[in-house]
Amino acid sequence: MRARLDLPNGFSFRRTVASHGWCDLAPFQAAKDARALTTIVAMPGGGARRLTMRGDTKHIEIESPGPANARDKKTLTNAARRVLALDVDMSEFHDVVRKDDRYRWIADGGAGRLLRSPTAWEDVVKLVLTTNCSWAFTKKMTTGLVERYGERAPDGARSFPTPQRLGTVKEREFRDVIRAGYRSPYLAALSRGVVDGTYDPAAWDHDTRDATILRNEMTQLPGVGPYVAENLLKFLGKPHGLALDSAMRAKYYEVYHGGRKIKDSTIERRLAPLGRWGAHALWFDLWKAWVGEEEGKMWG
Repeated sequence: MRARLDLPNGFSFRRTVASHGWCDLAPFQAAKDARALTTIVAMPGGGARRLTMRGDTKHIEIESPGPANARDKKTLTNAARRVLALDVDMSEFHDVVRKDDRYRWIADGGAGRLLRSPTAWEDVVKLVLTTNCSWAFTKKMTTGLVERYGERAPDGARSFPTPQRLGTVKEREFRDVIRAGYRSPYLAALSRGVVDGTYDPAAWDHDTRDATILRNEMTQLPGVGPYVAENLLKFLGKPHGLALDSAMRAKYYEVYHGGRKIKDSTIERRLAPLGRWGAHALWFDLWKAWVGEEEGKMWG
């Protein structure tokens, strides 16, 4: 199956793929130059399919091995659109950063969209797995979930597991096999809550309510605190709050203050001229400092 998707204004395929660490988490695989991205998508009714996305200056080409019926083609196309945040309007953000000398490069370079998973469910679980641990441990837990519980594609690759599959996993197995630690009861409760309809992350993609309301709703989910919720809102193009963790704070101190620590309230005040987009702009500036100069293969 092959299809072509039009690009929105102000879109860079490479900078979207390399916008944060999702491109390094299973089942994603990104080319070293970020010009191609592959993931494995769980399909309706079971099984999975490989999905590869490539971008040029005008279109995104998507490909999946073998023929696809109408339902599967729609699933794969929708997955590609969500992964690349093609339906997230970044025009306001770009208008804001163009007025600031430090952040103008974001709009000029077509950055601003954050790479997402094929489903909001996958994003929620992965963000829960980033809390209070190293990136290496996040990768280990994520890989364990994919390899043990993911849906299998014809070539043997596995998708991120569905909530239906994880909903059958006992808390002890999350703890003993995946080594998810204190996150184990959250993973069990979150999975079962999605299956029984208590929680519906997929609805957030089209929710028109204010970000404050959404944030409050998100933090009702097991394992979802302010940090996770604020990052989910950035994925939706509805930023709210700083979404800071220890790594971001440390990098901010290094980049902006020569390593000297400052209060979060000071960071918030300095970003205030950018309004609700301040933390979003900060993320891209810090991420560029993390990987841009060191790994120009992705950000050059």
